[in-house]
Amino acid sequence: MDKVIDLPKIVERHERHVSGKKVLYVPLNPDVKSERLLIVMSTHNQGGKYMGLRSFLERQVCDLLFVSDPKNSWYLDEDEGEAFSRIFHMFSTDYRPNSIFFFGSSMSGYGAIYHAFKLNANAIASNPQINLDITKDYAWPELIEHIEAIGGNHVNLDEVAQQAWGDSAVYVIHGHDEIDTINVELLARASPPNKKLIVQTLDVDSHVMFFGKEVGYIYSVMNLLDTFRAELNLQGVLAQLVSEDKTNRRLLRAERKQAKVQDPYRTMDHTGQSISWQNRYLHQQAGREVFFSNVGFYSDGALSGATCFFDGNRWRLMGPTPSINDNLIAGNSFKTVQSVSAAENNQFVNEHWWVRNDAGSDVVVRGGYELIEIDLRSVNSKNIYLSTSLRLNGKACDDIKGKYLTLSVDVFSTGGDIYLTLGGVGDSGYHHINSPKNKVGEWRRIHIAQQFLSINSAHRDSIFVRVNVAADGKPKKVLLKNLTLQVGYFPMGFA
Repeated sequence: MDKVIDLPKIVERHERHVSGKKVLYVPLNPDVKSERLLIVMSTHNQGGKYMGLRSFLERQVCDLLFVSDPKNSWYLDEDEGEAFSRIFHMFSTDYRPNSIFFFGSSMSGYGAIYHAFKLNANAIASNPQINLDITKDYAWPELIEHIEAIGGNHVNLDEVAQQAWGDSAVYVIHGHDEIDTINVELLARASPPNKKLIVQTLDVDSHVMFFGKEVGYIYSVMNLLDTFRAELNLQGVLAQLVSEDKTNRRLLRAERKQAKVQDPYRTMDHTGQSISWQNRYLHQQAGREVFFSNVGFYSDGALSGATCFFDGNRWRLMGPTPSINDNLIAGNSFKTVQSVSAAENNQFVNEHWWVRNDAGSDVVVRGGYELIEIDLRSVNSKNIYLSTSLRLNGKACDDIKGKYLTLSVDVFSTGGDIYLTLGGVGDSGYHHINSPKNKVGEWRRIHIAQQFLSINSAHRDSIFVRVNVAADGKPKKVLLKNLTLQVGYFPMGFA
């Protein structure tokens, strides 16, 4: 049963002034701190009132800290929230981070997530703003006025999540008002290394503070987040099970965001004005021709688009099609017919190509202008591949930066798997991507596309191509022809 409480008496007994702000700390037991602390943050235009004070106290199950933001500053003030942070740190020192929960709605929903990140605590947010700059495009006049009053002293949560989101478990509940759906989508897109996010969508169109007096739901969500955070805290376990990541994906994501270059894979047209390659499944009718707007060559830094034909099985490129003059590795072709036994590791077979053979397998490479043959007679290691790198000057690298390259080859294998690797070295170090595998016993064109956000022209592997021949550990003969590397995004391949 809910407790009968005397609010004026509780406020008189427990209210304090800290860092120039009025706060109310009410322990569950005056003599012993409970295991959990719930920080309840008053929302927009509540002045110095404590949000849900009676409701939370009547059903109190843990220690409570009530705070308000009379300035409507999204709990940032003029110091990016440092004064509030000092308050939260002072009251939370006796609690474990995973047992601290911030609760807020709308403006204070932002504050709840922001300060949860800073304490590595948890957040429960109803219709929170995530990006205050974007919020202004969907907000009502008064909210816009208050955001602008903060000036530049604010942080957009989606932009800092990569660095700020530690082990925090975040629960967000929202309706279908556009200001809320946009902000929740921004948070969902954030890419921190260890994200724990639960999103609940309600069939409500208005921007309101959910729960009302039903604070029991908040306590239930605290239990949910506690379990969610504990069950998914697998970092130590995964470190023992998963090999070290060599692809620098996190750094590449940050580099892509900073570069602000066109990325056809992540940017799709939802207006219906054009057809994106990612929506090709909606148009897969045998015999149909479609112009996809976000593929093709580059013209003035933007993709030109390309027309494709669906043959009943897959999409085929109709135009524009590349020529030999567009092939970045045309100059790396085998210029004379030769046969080289590559018994040593990292042995060059001509001035452009070398063989990785780190366990002394029996590898013979033959080649000419039109055809390369790799005879893998014995396999002592799965790390065997034929590799070449581009030699580009600074200007050529600058022309490629921010663009996709597409690597393609026709391949035949007598047995086992073959796949391509396209990679390079940029500001984030080494990066690469692998193609799909071939089909044994048939000529098959395989291809892969990758975006080069930055290129270290001084590095010998600034852009490199590999043909991997031994990942399955099987001896085989491999034939390669029509090996091309184009500046352009051709996810359908060149045939």
